[in-house]
Order: sequence, then C-alpha cells, then structure tokens
Amino acid sequence: MIMICERCYAPIGDGDAVVRLAHVDETRPDGSVRWRYSYVHPAGSAACGTTLPPDGQRPDTGAWNPARGIDGRRA
Repeated sequence: MIMICERCYAPIGDGDAVVRLAHVDETRPDGSVRWRYSYVHPAGSAACGTTLPPDGQRPDTGAWNPARGIDGRRA
C-alpha cells in the first residue's frame, strides 16, 4: 500500500515513522461504520518536506471555496 503524507504530499516509505488518522466515512443503518484513513509524518519529522508554523500560529489553510456549500458538500 502506498501512503502519502497529508502535510507534504511525499510518499511515506516502509519503516518510516507515521501517524495514522481515522475518519468516519459512512455510518450504515445497522450501526456499523466505514473508516477512511489518512497518514502524516510525525510533527517535526526530518522526513516531512514541510515546515511547521511556530507555536501559537495557525497554518494558512486558504480561503473557503463557496462552491462547496455551507456543510462541505458540493452545492
């Protein structure tokens, strides 16, 4: 399986340190859940090609795209 870092978009190699994030993708009527996983290099990792903002500063996440609608789904 190929894992891509959500921060720097670089591949995460076998044996590299990794943080796996789990997100609920879908809940079904029977109560079961389908999970979606994403991966990042650990914060401050030399393998990650990004620089983290200084403590107390938020990263620039860009402007909201109004085409996505209010609840995040496409309008």
